[in-house]
Amino acid sequence: MSVAAILKTKGNAVYTVRPEHSVSETAAILTGKRVGVAVVCDGHGRIVGVVSERDIVAGVTRYGKAILDMPVRNIMSFPVITCHPDDTVKDIMQEMNERRIRHLPVVEQGELVGIVSIGDAVAYRLRETQLEVGVLRDLAAAIR
Repeated sequence: MSVAAILKTKGNAVYTVRPEHSVSETAAILTGKRVGVAVVCDGHGRIVGVVSERDIVAGVTRYGKAILDMPVRNIMSFPVITCHPDDTVKDIMQEMNERRIRHLPVVEQGELVGIVSIGDAVAYRLRETQLEVGVLRDLAAAIR
C-alpha cells in the first residue's frame, strides 16, 4: 500500500536531464526510453524541475519549432511535487488528481530514488483490489 511497494515492482529507473539540455535532446530521451517524463537536476543532483511530453507540446504551441533548440529550463514544470517511499498509494493518487499531475519523483533523505506515475498507482490498486476480491470469493466459498 506504499510507494515503496510500487517501486519494488517496477524498479527505480529515473531518467534525468540537466536544465541546459535542449528540448530536442530531452524529447529524444523520452522517446528512446519510452517514458513520459524526465526529472531535471542541477549539477549537484538537486531536483529543479520535471519535463513531460505535455510540457514539450505546450512549448511547441508557445514558441513554435524554435523550442527544439531552447534549453529545457524554459519549459520545465516547477516547483516539483515529490513523494516519499512510505507514502500510501491512496495519498499519492489523491495528490496527483488534485494537482492534475501524472508523475511524482520519489525522494528519500534528499535523494531521488524513483518515480511513480498515475498509471503505476492505478495498476497497483487494481492488483490489490483483485487480490481482495479473490480472498473474499474464497472466504464466501468456504462458508457455504
